[in-house]
Amino acid sequence: MKNFFSKINFNIKVHLNLFNTNIFLFNYEIKVITSYIKSLYLINYINNLEKKQLLNSLYLIKKKFNLNIENIHLFIENEIIKFNGDLGNKIYFKKNKNFQNIVIKIMLKEEINKINILLIFIRKCIIFLSEKFFDIPLLGLIYINKNIPITIGHYLLSWNEMFKRDHDNLLNCKKNCNNLFIDINFLTNYSYNINKHIFKKILNFKYLTENYIDSVNNKDYIIFFFFFCNNLIIHLSKICEDLIFFNNEKNKFIILSELSIFYNNIIYNKINILELIKSKIGRIYGNSINILTILQSQSISYNNYQEDKESLFDNIYTIKSILNYFRIILPILKFNKRYIYIYMLENYCVKNDIISYLIKKGLNFENSYLIFKNCEIYCKKNKINFFNISLKELKSINYLFQNDIFYYISIEGSINKNNFYGFTNPKQVIKAIQRAKFFLNNIILKFND
Repeated sequence: MKNFFSKINFNIKVHLNLFNTNIFLFNYEIKVITSYIKSLYLINYINNLEKKQLLNSLYLIKKKFNLNIENIHLFIENEIIKFNGDLGNKIYFKKNKNFQNIVIKIMLKEEINKINILLIFIRKCIIFLSEKFFDIPLLGLIYINKNIPITIGHYLLSWNEMFKRDHDNLLNCKKNCNNLFIDINFLTNYSYNINKHIFKKILNFKYLTENYIDSVNNKDYIIFFFFFCNNLIIHLSKICEDLIFFNNEKNKFIILSELSIFYNNIIYNKINILELIKSKIGRIYGNSINILTILQSQSISYNNYQEDKESLFDNIYTIKSILNYFRIILPILKFNKRYIYIYMLENYCVKNDIISYLIKKGLNFENSYLIFKNCEIYCKKNKINFFNISLKELKSINYLFQNDIFYYISIEGSINKNNFYGFTNPKQVIKAIQRAKFFLNNIILKFND
């Protein structure tokens, strides 16, 4: 197991430094301008010598850049003209806000790929753990004091299902970022026209947008990303809530090592990672409300957005951080199997099993429920439970009870009888694990397309 996690973890590279808008977008702007210069060369607007001169100047501009620069767009424009003179004026496009749409899309595509790597790691860990504990009983928390037996493998696969939906949402977001919009004022300068298909290929986009007016104001790809963030933080919060319940002083279902405590060097304090992940939900929601408020009151062709980037960057950083925290927990997650089994014997609710047993004997639901209540009253009165009651005592309540009732209401019997698609029987769990591996490999291939 240690080798498995170390092998996957070796390939994970995530940059978790706080975003600085200037330096972060600067590199992507340079990338777009580089592609633009290459496109000009391909239509013979500039010659090979001029292309090399311009690209060399971009390299020098990158080295000259520092964090104290307030307006990176104006800085790049002035530096290109400064390094290249009339050649800089010749190639430099008329700057407008639509240029940033391309920069943001390229940035978001790369960040989505990083988040994808984290999700793949997390889902592989979950599938591996569910395969390891596919037949180990666990208490399924349906209602307060209404618990049913499930398997750890089945429970962990429920995590994978949530992350699978999140993965699909992330893939959908990436598809929406693959539409390249090129403003006519951005690339034509009223005297020459770049082949937009070439420009699209250089920047590694798949499609060109079909309508200019819609493209000017299109921020759907940001909304799709925020939708992904909202769903993901809800799922992580639910999982953390379960793990906190399983790891409290009363219910020691799981064992987490010291690595489950994150040491924060800024405030010199120990913070529980599970609580830390849950606390991020307000931040994600706040950014979502902020971006929706900005977008909802604008006209179709409005393009002068100024405040949308900050919320986007903050969500990217937050999501990558909490996924990175969560992946720390998975390799060290251990289940206290002996304690879980003892706890289940004391708190296992056999209501559904007894009612199902009596229905199979020919009774209707109402009468079966009344017999169960009589059994429950008898157990409370005599301070016993369904695991140490005798057959004679059960028969005194109703004659339909036979020897097979004890297997039927046992933990193993309750788990094994649910041999249906998507249920807790270990055989079904094994099949579900195989399907989970297939779907994970499938989405990995889609991301690589």
